[in-house]
Amino acid sequence: MANDMRDVRDMRGESHHAARAFSVRQSSTSSRIIGAYGGYRKTLTFGYVCLIYHATTLFCRRNYDYKNDALGKTTGQMVGAARSARQNIVEGSSRSGTSKETELRLYDVAKASLEELAGDYEAFLVDAGVAPWSPSDPRHSSLSSLVIDPYGGPLSRHDYGEYILEMRNRFAPHLEAEDPIVAANSLLIVIDRACGLLHKQMLAIGDAFTEEGGFTERLSRVRLAARDAKDAVAAPECPDCGGPMRKMVARKGRNAGKPFWSCCDYPHCNGTRPFVRAG
Repeated sequence: MANDMRDVRDMRGESHHAARAFSVRQSSTSSRIIGAYGGYRKTLTFGYVCLIYHATTLFCRRNYDYKNDALGKTTGQMVGAARSARQNIVEGSSRSGTSKETELRLYDVAKASLEELAGDYEAFLVDAGVAPWSPSDPRHSSLSSLVIDPYGGPLSRHDYGEYILEMRNRFAPHLEAEDPIVAANSLLIVIDRACGLLHKQMLAIGDAFTEEGGFTERLSRVRLAARDAKDAVAAPECPDCGGPMRKMVARKGRNAGKPFWSCCDYPHCNGTRPFVRAG
């Protein structure tokens, strides 16, 4: 439990770290429009899901053959669910820069796929005549104390592959055990851990969206800032009272939609001037 909580604490900071890890190098304007994206390899969530996927493919090869899965449906569903979890995290992270909504939806699909896969392992154990391990079981505690290392290497396929192979070897006595009862129970524990981390990550994304807004809002802010910069000129004095003026846009009449200068003291002062664009 202590190490599971450590995973959760690490994850709280990993969303921000991952976002910075794969920021696109662009002009200052485009970087304000398209947010940071990718960086999923820096998250503990993705590391665990990779282990789950590889262990699941091995589990199915060992335990489902033509005799007990003649049509290959069980194998297809289990490997498909593990792959769905992995690939939806990849796609969701890649869409993060332009759509937080899409990112959240894909992470939600990934989490649902993990829950589906957990159901298959639970059913396997019951079919075998055993119940999943209790948290008080020493075997459960042994795996709970085992965690993956945060990945801090280059964001290249080769370097990350080396990292996953190292973590896979660390977990192999549990997740890839030849005893299917041990493997299924171990996978259930790690799936629960990954689901918890993914849920926390989704909450963090929601908080970031609430605080910073999304892609559409960034587009509007950048466009308005560019327009204001283009139109920026020194505000003139009011011709009636000599006070400061501000730029307004006519809402009706023959000049509807056109900008003009209006006295800041309106409606007490009705002074106006025509707006002349810079340049």
